[in-house]
Amino acid sequence: MKRFTSAASGMPKALLTVGTGALLAALTVAGVSAADGGPPVAPTIRTTGIDVDIKPREISVERAERALKHAGLAVPEGWRPVHTRRERHDERPVTVVRYEPGTTRTLGGEHLTVVVDDKGTLLGYTRLTAATAGRPRPQADRAERAAFDWLRGFAAEHAAGLDVQWVDQHDEEIRDKAGRKRVVTGTKVKTRHPNGLYTWVIVGDRGTVLAYERDVRWDGGAGRRGTEMWLHDRWIAAHEGTGPQPDAPYALARR
Repeated sequence: MKRFTSAASGMPKALLTVGTGALLAALTVAGVSAADGGPPVAPTIRTTGIDVDIKPREISVERAERALKHAGLAVPEGWRPVHTRRERHDERPVTVVRYEPGTTRTLGGEHLTVVVDDKGTLLGYTRLTAATAGRPRPQADRAERAAFDWLRGFAAEHAAGLDVQWVDQHDEEIRDKAGRKRVVTGTKVKTRHPNGLYTWVIVGDRGTVLAYERDVRWDGGAGRRGTEMWLHDRWIAAHEGTGPQPDAPYALARR
């Protein structure tokens, strides 16, 4: 392989869009020659769509945190991203980022998980912590008002098309650092969009958002959810082959 020497120390880097012929001409004008004195040979340029100086994991975390900020949400202080993955929300490519207070992923434990598509749309969010366990849930009217006030703040057009289906109590179980089972209780506001997909917000004490999902498809023939469940640890365990398939209405966890 030929090496290059340059008489122009300040020569700019070639753009990926420059053709081979143009690149060779630019190298010649800049005084670049092969080490053996012959004409320059264009180097092979690989394009991956991602700058080689930026790691895919860093891009995923940045995308998730932009979506959180846009929705007025935040990661608990001291928590860090412990797991990222590229998956699908039906046919839509998504980034899934999971935060925990420790350094490794622990399914069934405290976590904040974000699902965001490539356009930056927040499709899923959950924040389950031991600190929120055992707190009272808001009444239905207050939960509905809090859910729509929050949605209108960052997804007003989507919120305008939603019709409330029902409002009721919703519980999620987690285990704290000591391994003790804790129950996080909220009030779930389930809605339906004219496109046939569902959106819901689970509101906790003092109007906090415990969980949110949108554009969720129901599989009527199977009598269960059709869209993947990247916020739900039991479903993830089944998807990864480390746990049993949860009963309906959980989606089928295909591996």
